[in-house]
Amino acid sequence: MSEHHLPSRRRLLLGTAALPLLATTGCALVPFEALPPLARSPLPGPGPATRMRAPAVGQRWTYAQFNQFNSALLDTVTESVASVGGSSGESTVVARRSASGRDLPQETHRAWGQLLRDAAWDYPLNFEEAVPLWPAAWVPGSRQALFTRYRMDGGSFRFSIQVQADAMGWERVTVQAGTFSALRVERLIRLQHEDFTRLDTVRRDRLWLAPEVGRHVARETSGRYLLGGNGFESQAESLEDHSRWELTGWA
Repeated sequence: MSEHHLPSRRRLLLGTAALPLLATTGCALVPFEALPPLARSPLPGPGPATRMRAPAVGQRWTYAQFNQFNSALLDTVTESVASVGGSSGESTVVARRSASGRDLPQETHRAWGQLLRDAAWDYPLNFEEAVPLWPAAWVPGSRQALFTRYRMDGGSFRFSIQVQADAMGWERVTVQAGTFSALRVERLIRLQHEDFTRLDTVRRDRLWLAPEVGRHVARETSGRYLLGGNGFESQAESLEDHSRWELTGWA
């Protein structure tokens, strides 16, 4: 069938598909711009004795959350230590709050840096075993990996997940809160998603951890998955949200 005989709606969709993405500002049209990369440069490591500032009740960090695809500011999130685990098995809880005043899902650590609950994604993940947010050793080349299962809030079904965290190297990173010496950690996550039409979900999580801050000063999350077609015979790759959190203040 020639384009001349295509239905008008289909011709419209074909025509608009070739246009660049545009955003409106008043009456003007401007193209979306991807978020510029972080200002960073390599540093020599401070040595294997380096330790993260220990968590304490009342510590807090405020982050600006950006959409990496178009640079839009999505939210400003304040995270604070609500409770600290002890020798009797309690967990450390990080409370999270949106700039709108809305409470966000909490993050829970068994030991600091070993997550029992990860709240950075489309829905919180509650793990059967603690998974690494960063490796236990603060030395470039360190790796920690774990296969376990997780549950959704209020759910009983156990989904599989595999997490690998690698300490890549020390970098000087500049964000709104200042310039920091930070260890870059790369996390690779493969999981079974609750949406059964997703055949494979792979996420990448990049953190810059500053010992003096006691947490990341920047974090970038992204993901992709294969979406099954009819009878799961055809597959199309789709993208999850790509976000960056940049530290704006801490105490």
